[in-house]
Amino acid sequence: MTKQLLIYESVTPVSRVDHRDVAVRRTSSFAFAKGTNSVPLVDVEFAKAAVEMPIVFAPSETGTIPVALLGTARDQCAFVKEDGSWDGAYVPAFFRRYPFVFAVQDGQDRLTLCIDESFEGLNRDGVGERLFDSEGNETSYTNTVLRFAEEYQASFNRTQAFCDRLKEAGLLEDARVDYTLQDGRAGQINGFQRVNPEKLRDLPDEKVVELFRSGDLALIQLHLASMQLVERLVTKATTAMQPAGSEEAGDASDASEETAEVH
Repeated sequence: MTKQLLIYESVTPVSRVDHRDVAVRRTSSFAFAKGTNSVPLVDVEFAKAAVEMPIVFAPSETGTIPVALLGTARDQCAFVKEDGSWDGAYVPAFFRRYPFVFAVQDGQDRLTLCIDESFEGLNRDGVGERLFDSEGNETSYTNTVLRFAEEYQASFNRTQAFCDRLKEAGLLEDARVDYTLQDGRAGQINGFQRVNPEKLRDLPDEKVVELFRSGDLALIQLHLASMQLVERLVTKATTAMQPAGSEEAGDASDASEETAEVH
């Protein structure tokens, strides 16, 4: 199985043999995301995510992708509270589809619906939604999950094409954000790219019209507007680290190298 991003630990294909009697107990906890400081986004999420999270671009196994910045320190998500609840109005689809994911099995090209068997809600006690009925057929729940995963994958492919067009147009540039906390400690968020506004303005008129008609320009504008949220993210991240009471947890500058990188 190819390496999974971020939150998945023990991914295995959903199988009517191995998972025939498995049920999924959904929880409201996002504790599984507390160690992530960025998360992939797809194009249909930009409008809602841009209200709360800076949207930038970062490298991944498939190429450059959009990600939402969620924290300023390594292994820290400022949107997950101590009790595991989500501290925000919008939850990225990458988290909402958990514990399911499409993955490519070794030696194959097709995508397979998989599940993270480390998810605490999996059980064989019939608690929650069954994946298969007593005859081994997919339940309506599994079919709903499959449709959501298919829609996400289609959006991901479309978004990947959008990023490829940004690169081809030469609009992306390496960027970083420097900040200073109220106590005087300095930090840095780097490892990401952003659209260069000057290069955008210098594009030929016909190229701008092309970006507008394709919808790319709207996504670019949402990305640029969301960059104004960096200061708010720093404040949110600092507040989130305070309960830990440790100097190491609050040292954002020490962990900034990987803040916006997607692993």
